[in-house]
Parts: sequence; C-alpha cells; structure tokens
Amino acid sequence: MVLILCLILGLLTFFGDKGVLHLMRLQKELSRIKDESRKVEEENRKLREEVMRLRNEKRYIEEIARKELGMVKEGEIIYQFDPPSRDKREEPSK
Repeated sequence: MVLILCLILGLLTFFGDKGVLHLMRLQKELSRIKDESRKVEEENRKLREEVMRLRNEKRYIEEIARKELGMVKEGEIIYQFDPPSRDKREEPSK
C-alpha cells in the first residue's frame, strides 16, 4: 500500500499540473518569450533612433529621398548604367 502511494506521488511529482516536466516546459517558454522581448526592444530602439534622425537631420531625409524615392536636386544630372550583359558565355574547353 505504501509502495503504491509512493508511486502515485512520484508520478504526480513528474507528470502532474505542477510537476517537473510542466515546470521545464514553462521555463523553456519563458526563455523564448524573453528572447523575443529583447528583439522587440532592440527594434524599438532602432526605430526611435530613426524617428529622431528624421525629425532633426535634414541630410538624413535627403538621403532617404534619394535612395528610396529616386529624387534628385534641381539641376542635377543622373547617369544610369546598365549592368554588363552576360550573353556571350565562354564555351567550356575540351
């Protein structure tokens, strides 16, 4: 009888709602959530920094307008070059 009670108690200790396995799963989930939180905090920091630059730095706004929108200053001449074509492929040596 005592052996059965010890066995039941042991099973509940490992597999119950508050058992060791459940605790291990919760710790793993907590670790994953903390990692995700760190990533989100870092992204928020970068976004705050970019907002500050956009509010305070005219040159940064100009840089973004040039890169992302293709804007140019009045009187500027833009030269665009096509990448070299690879139509002429060398035939392998025999």
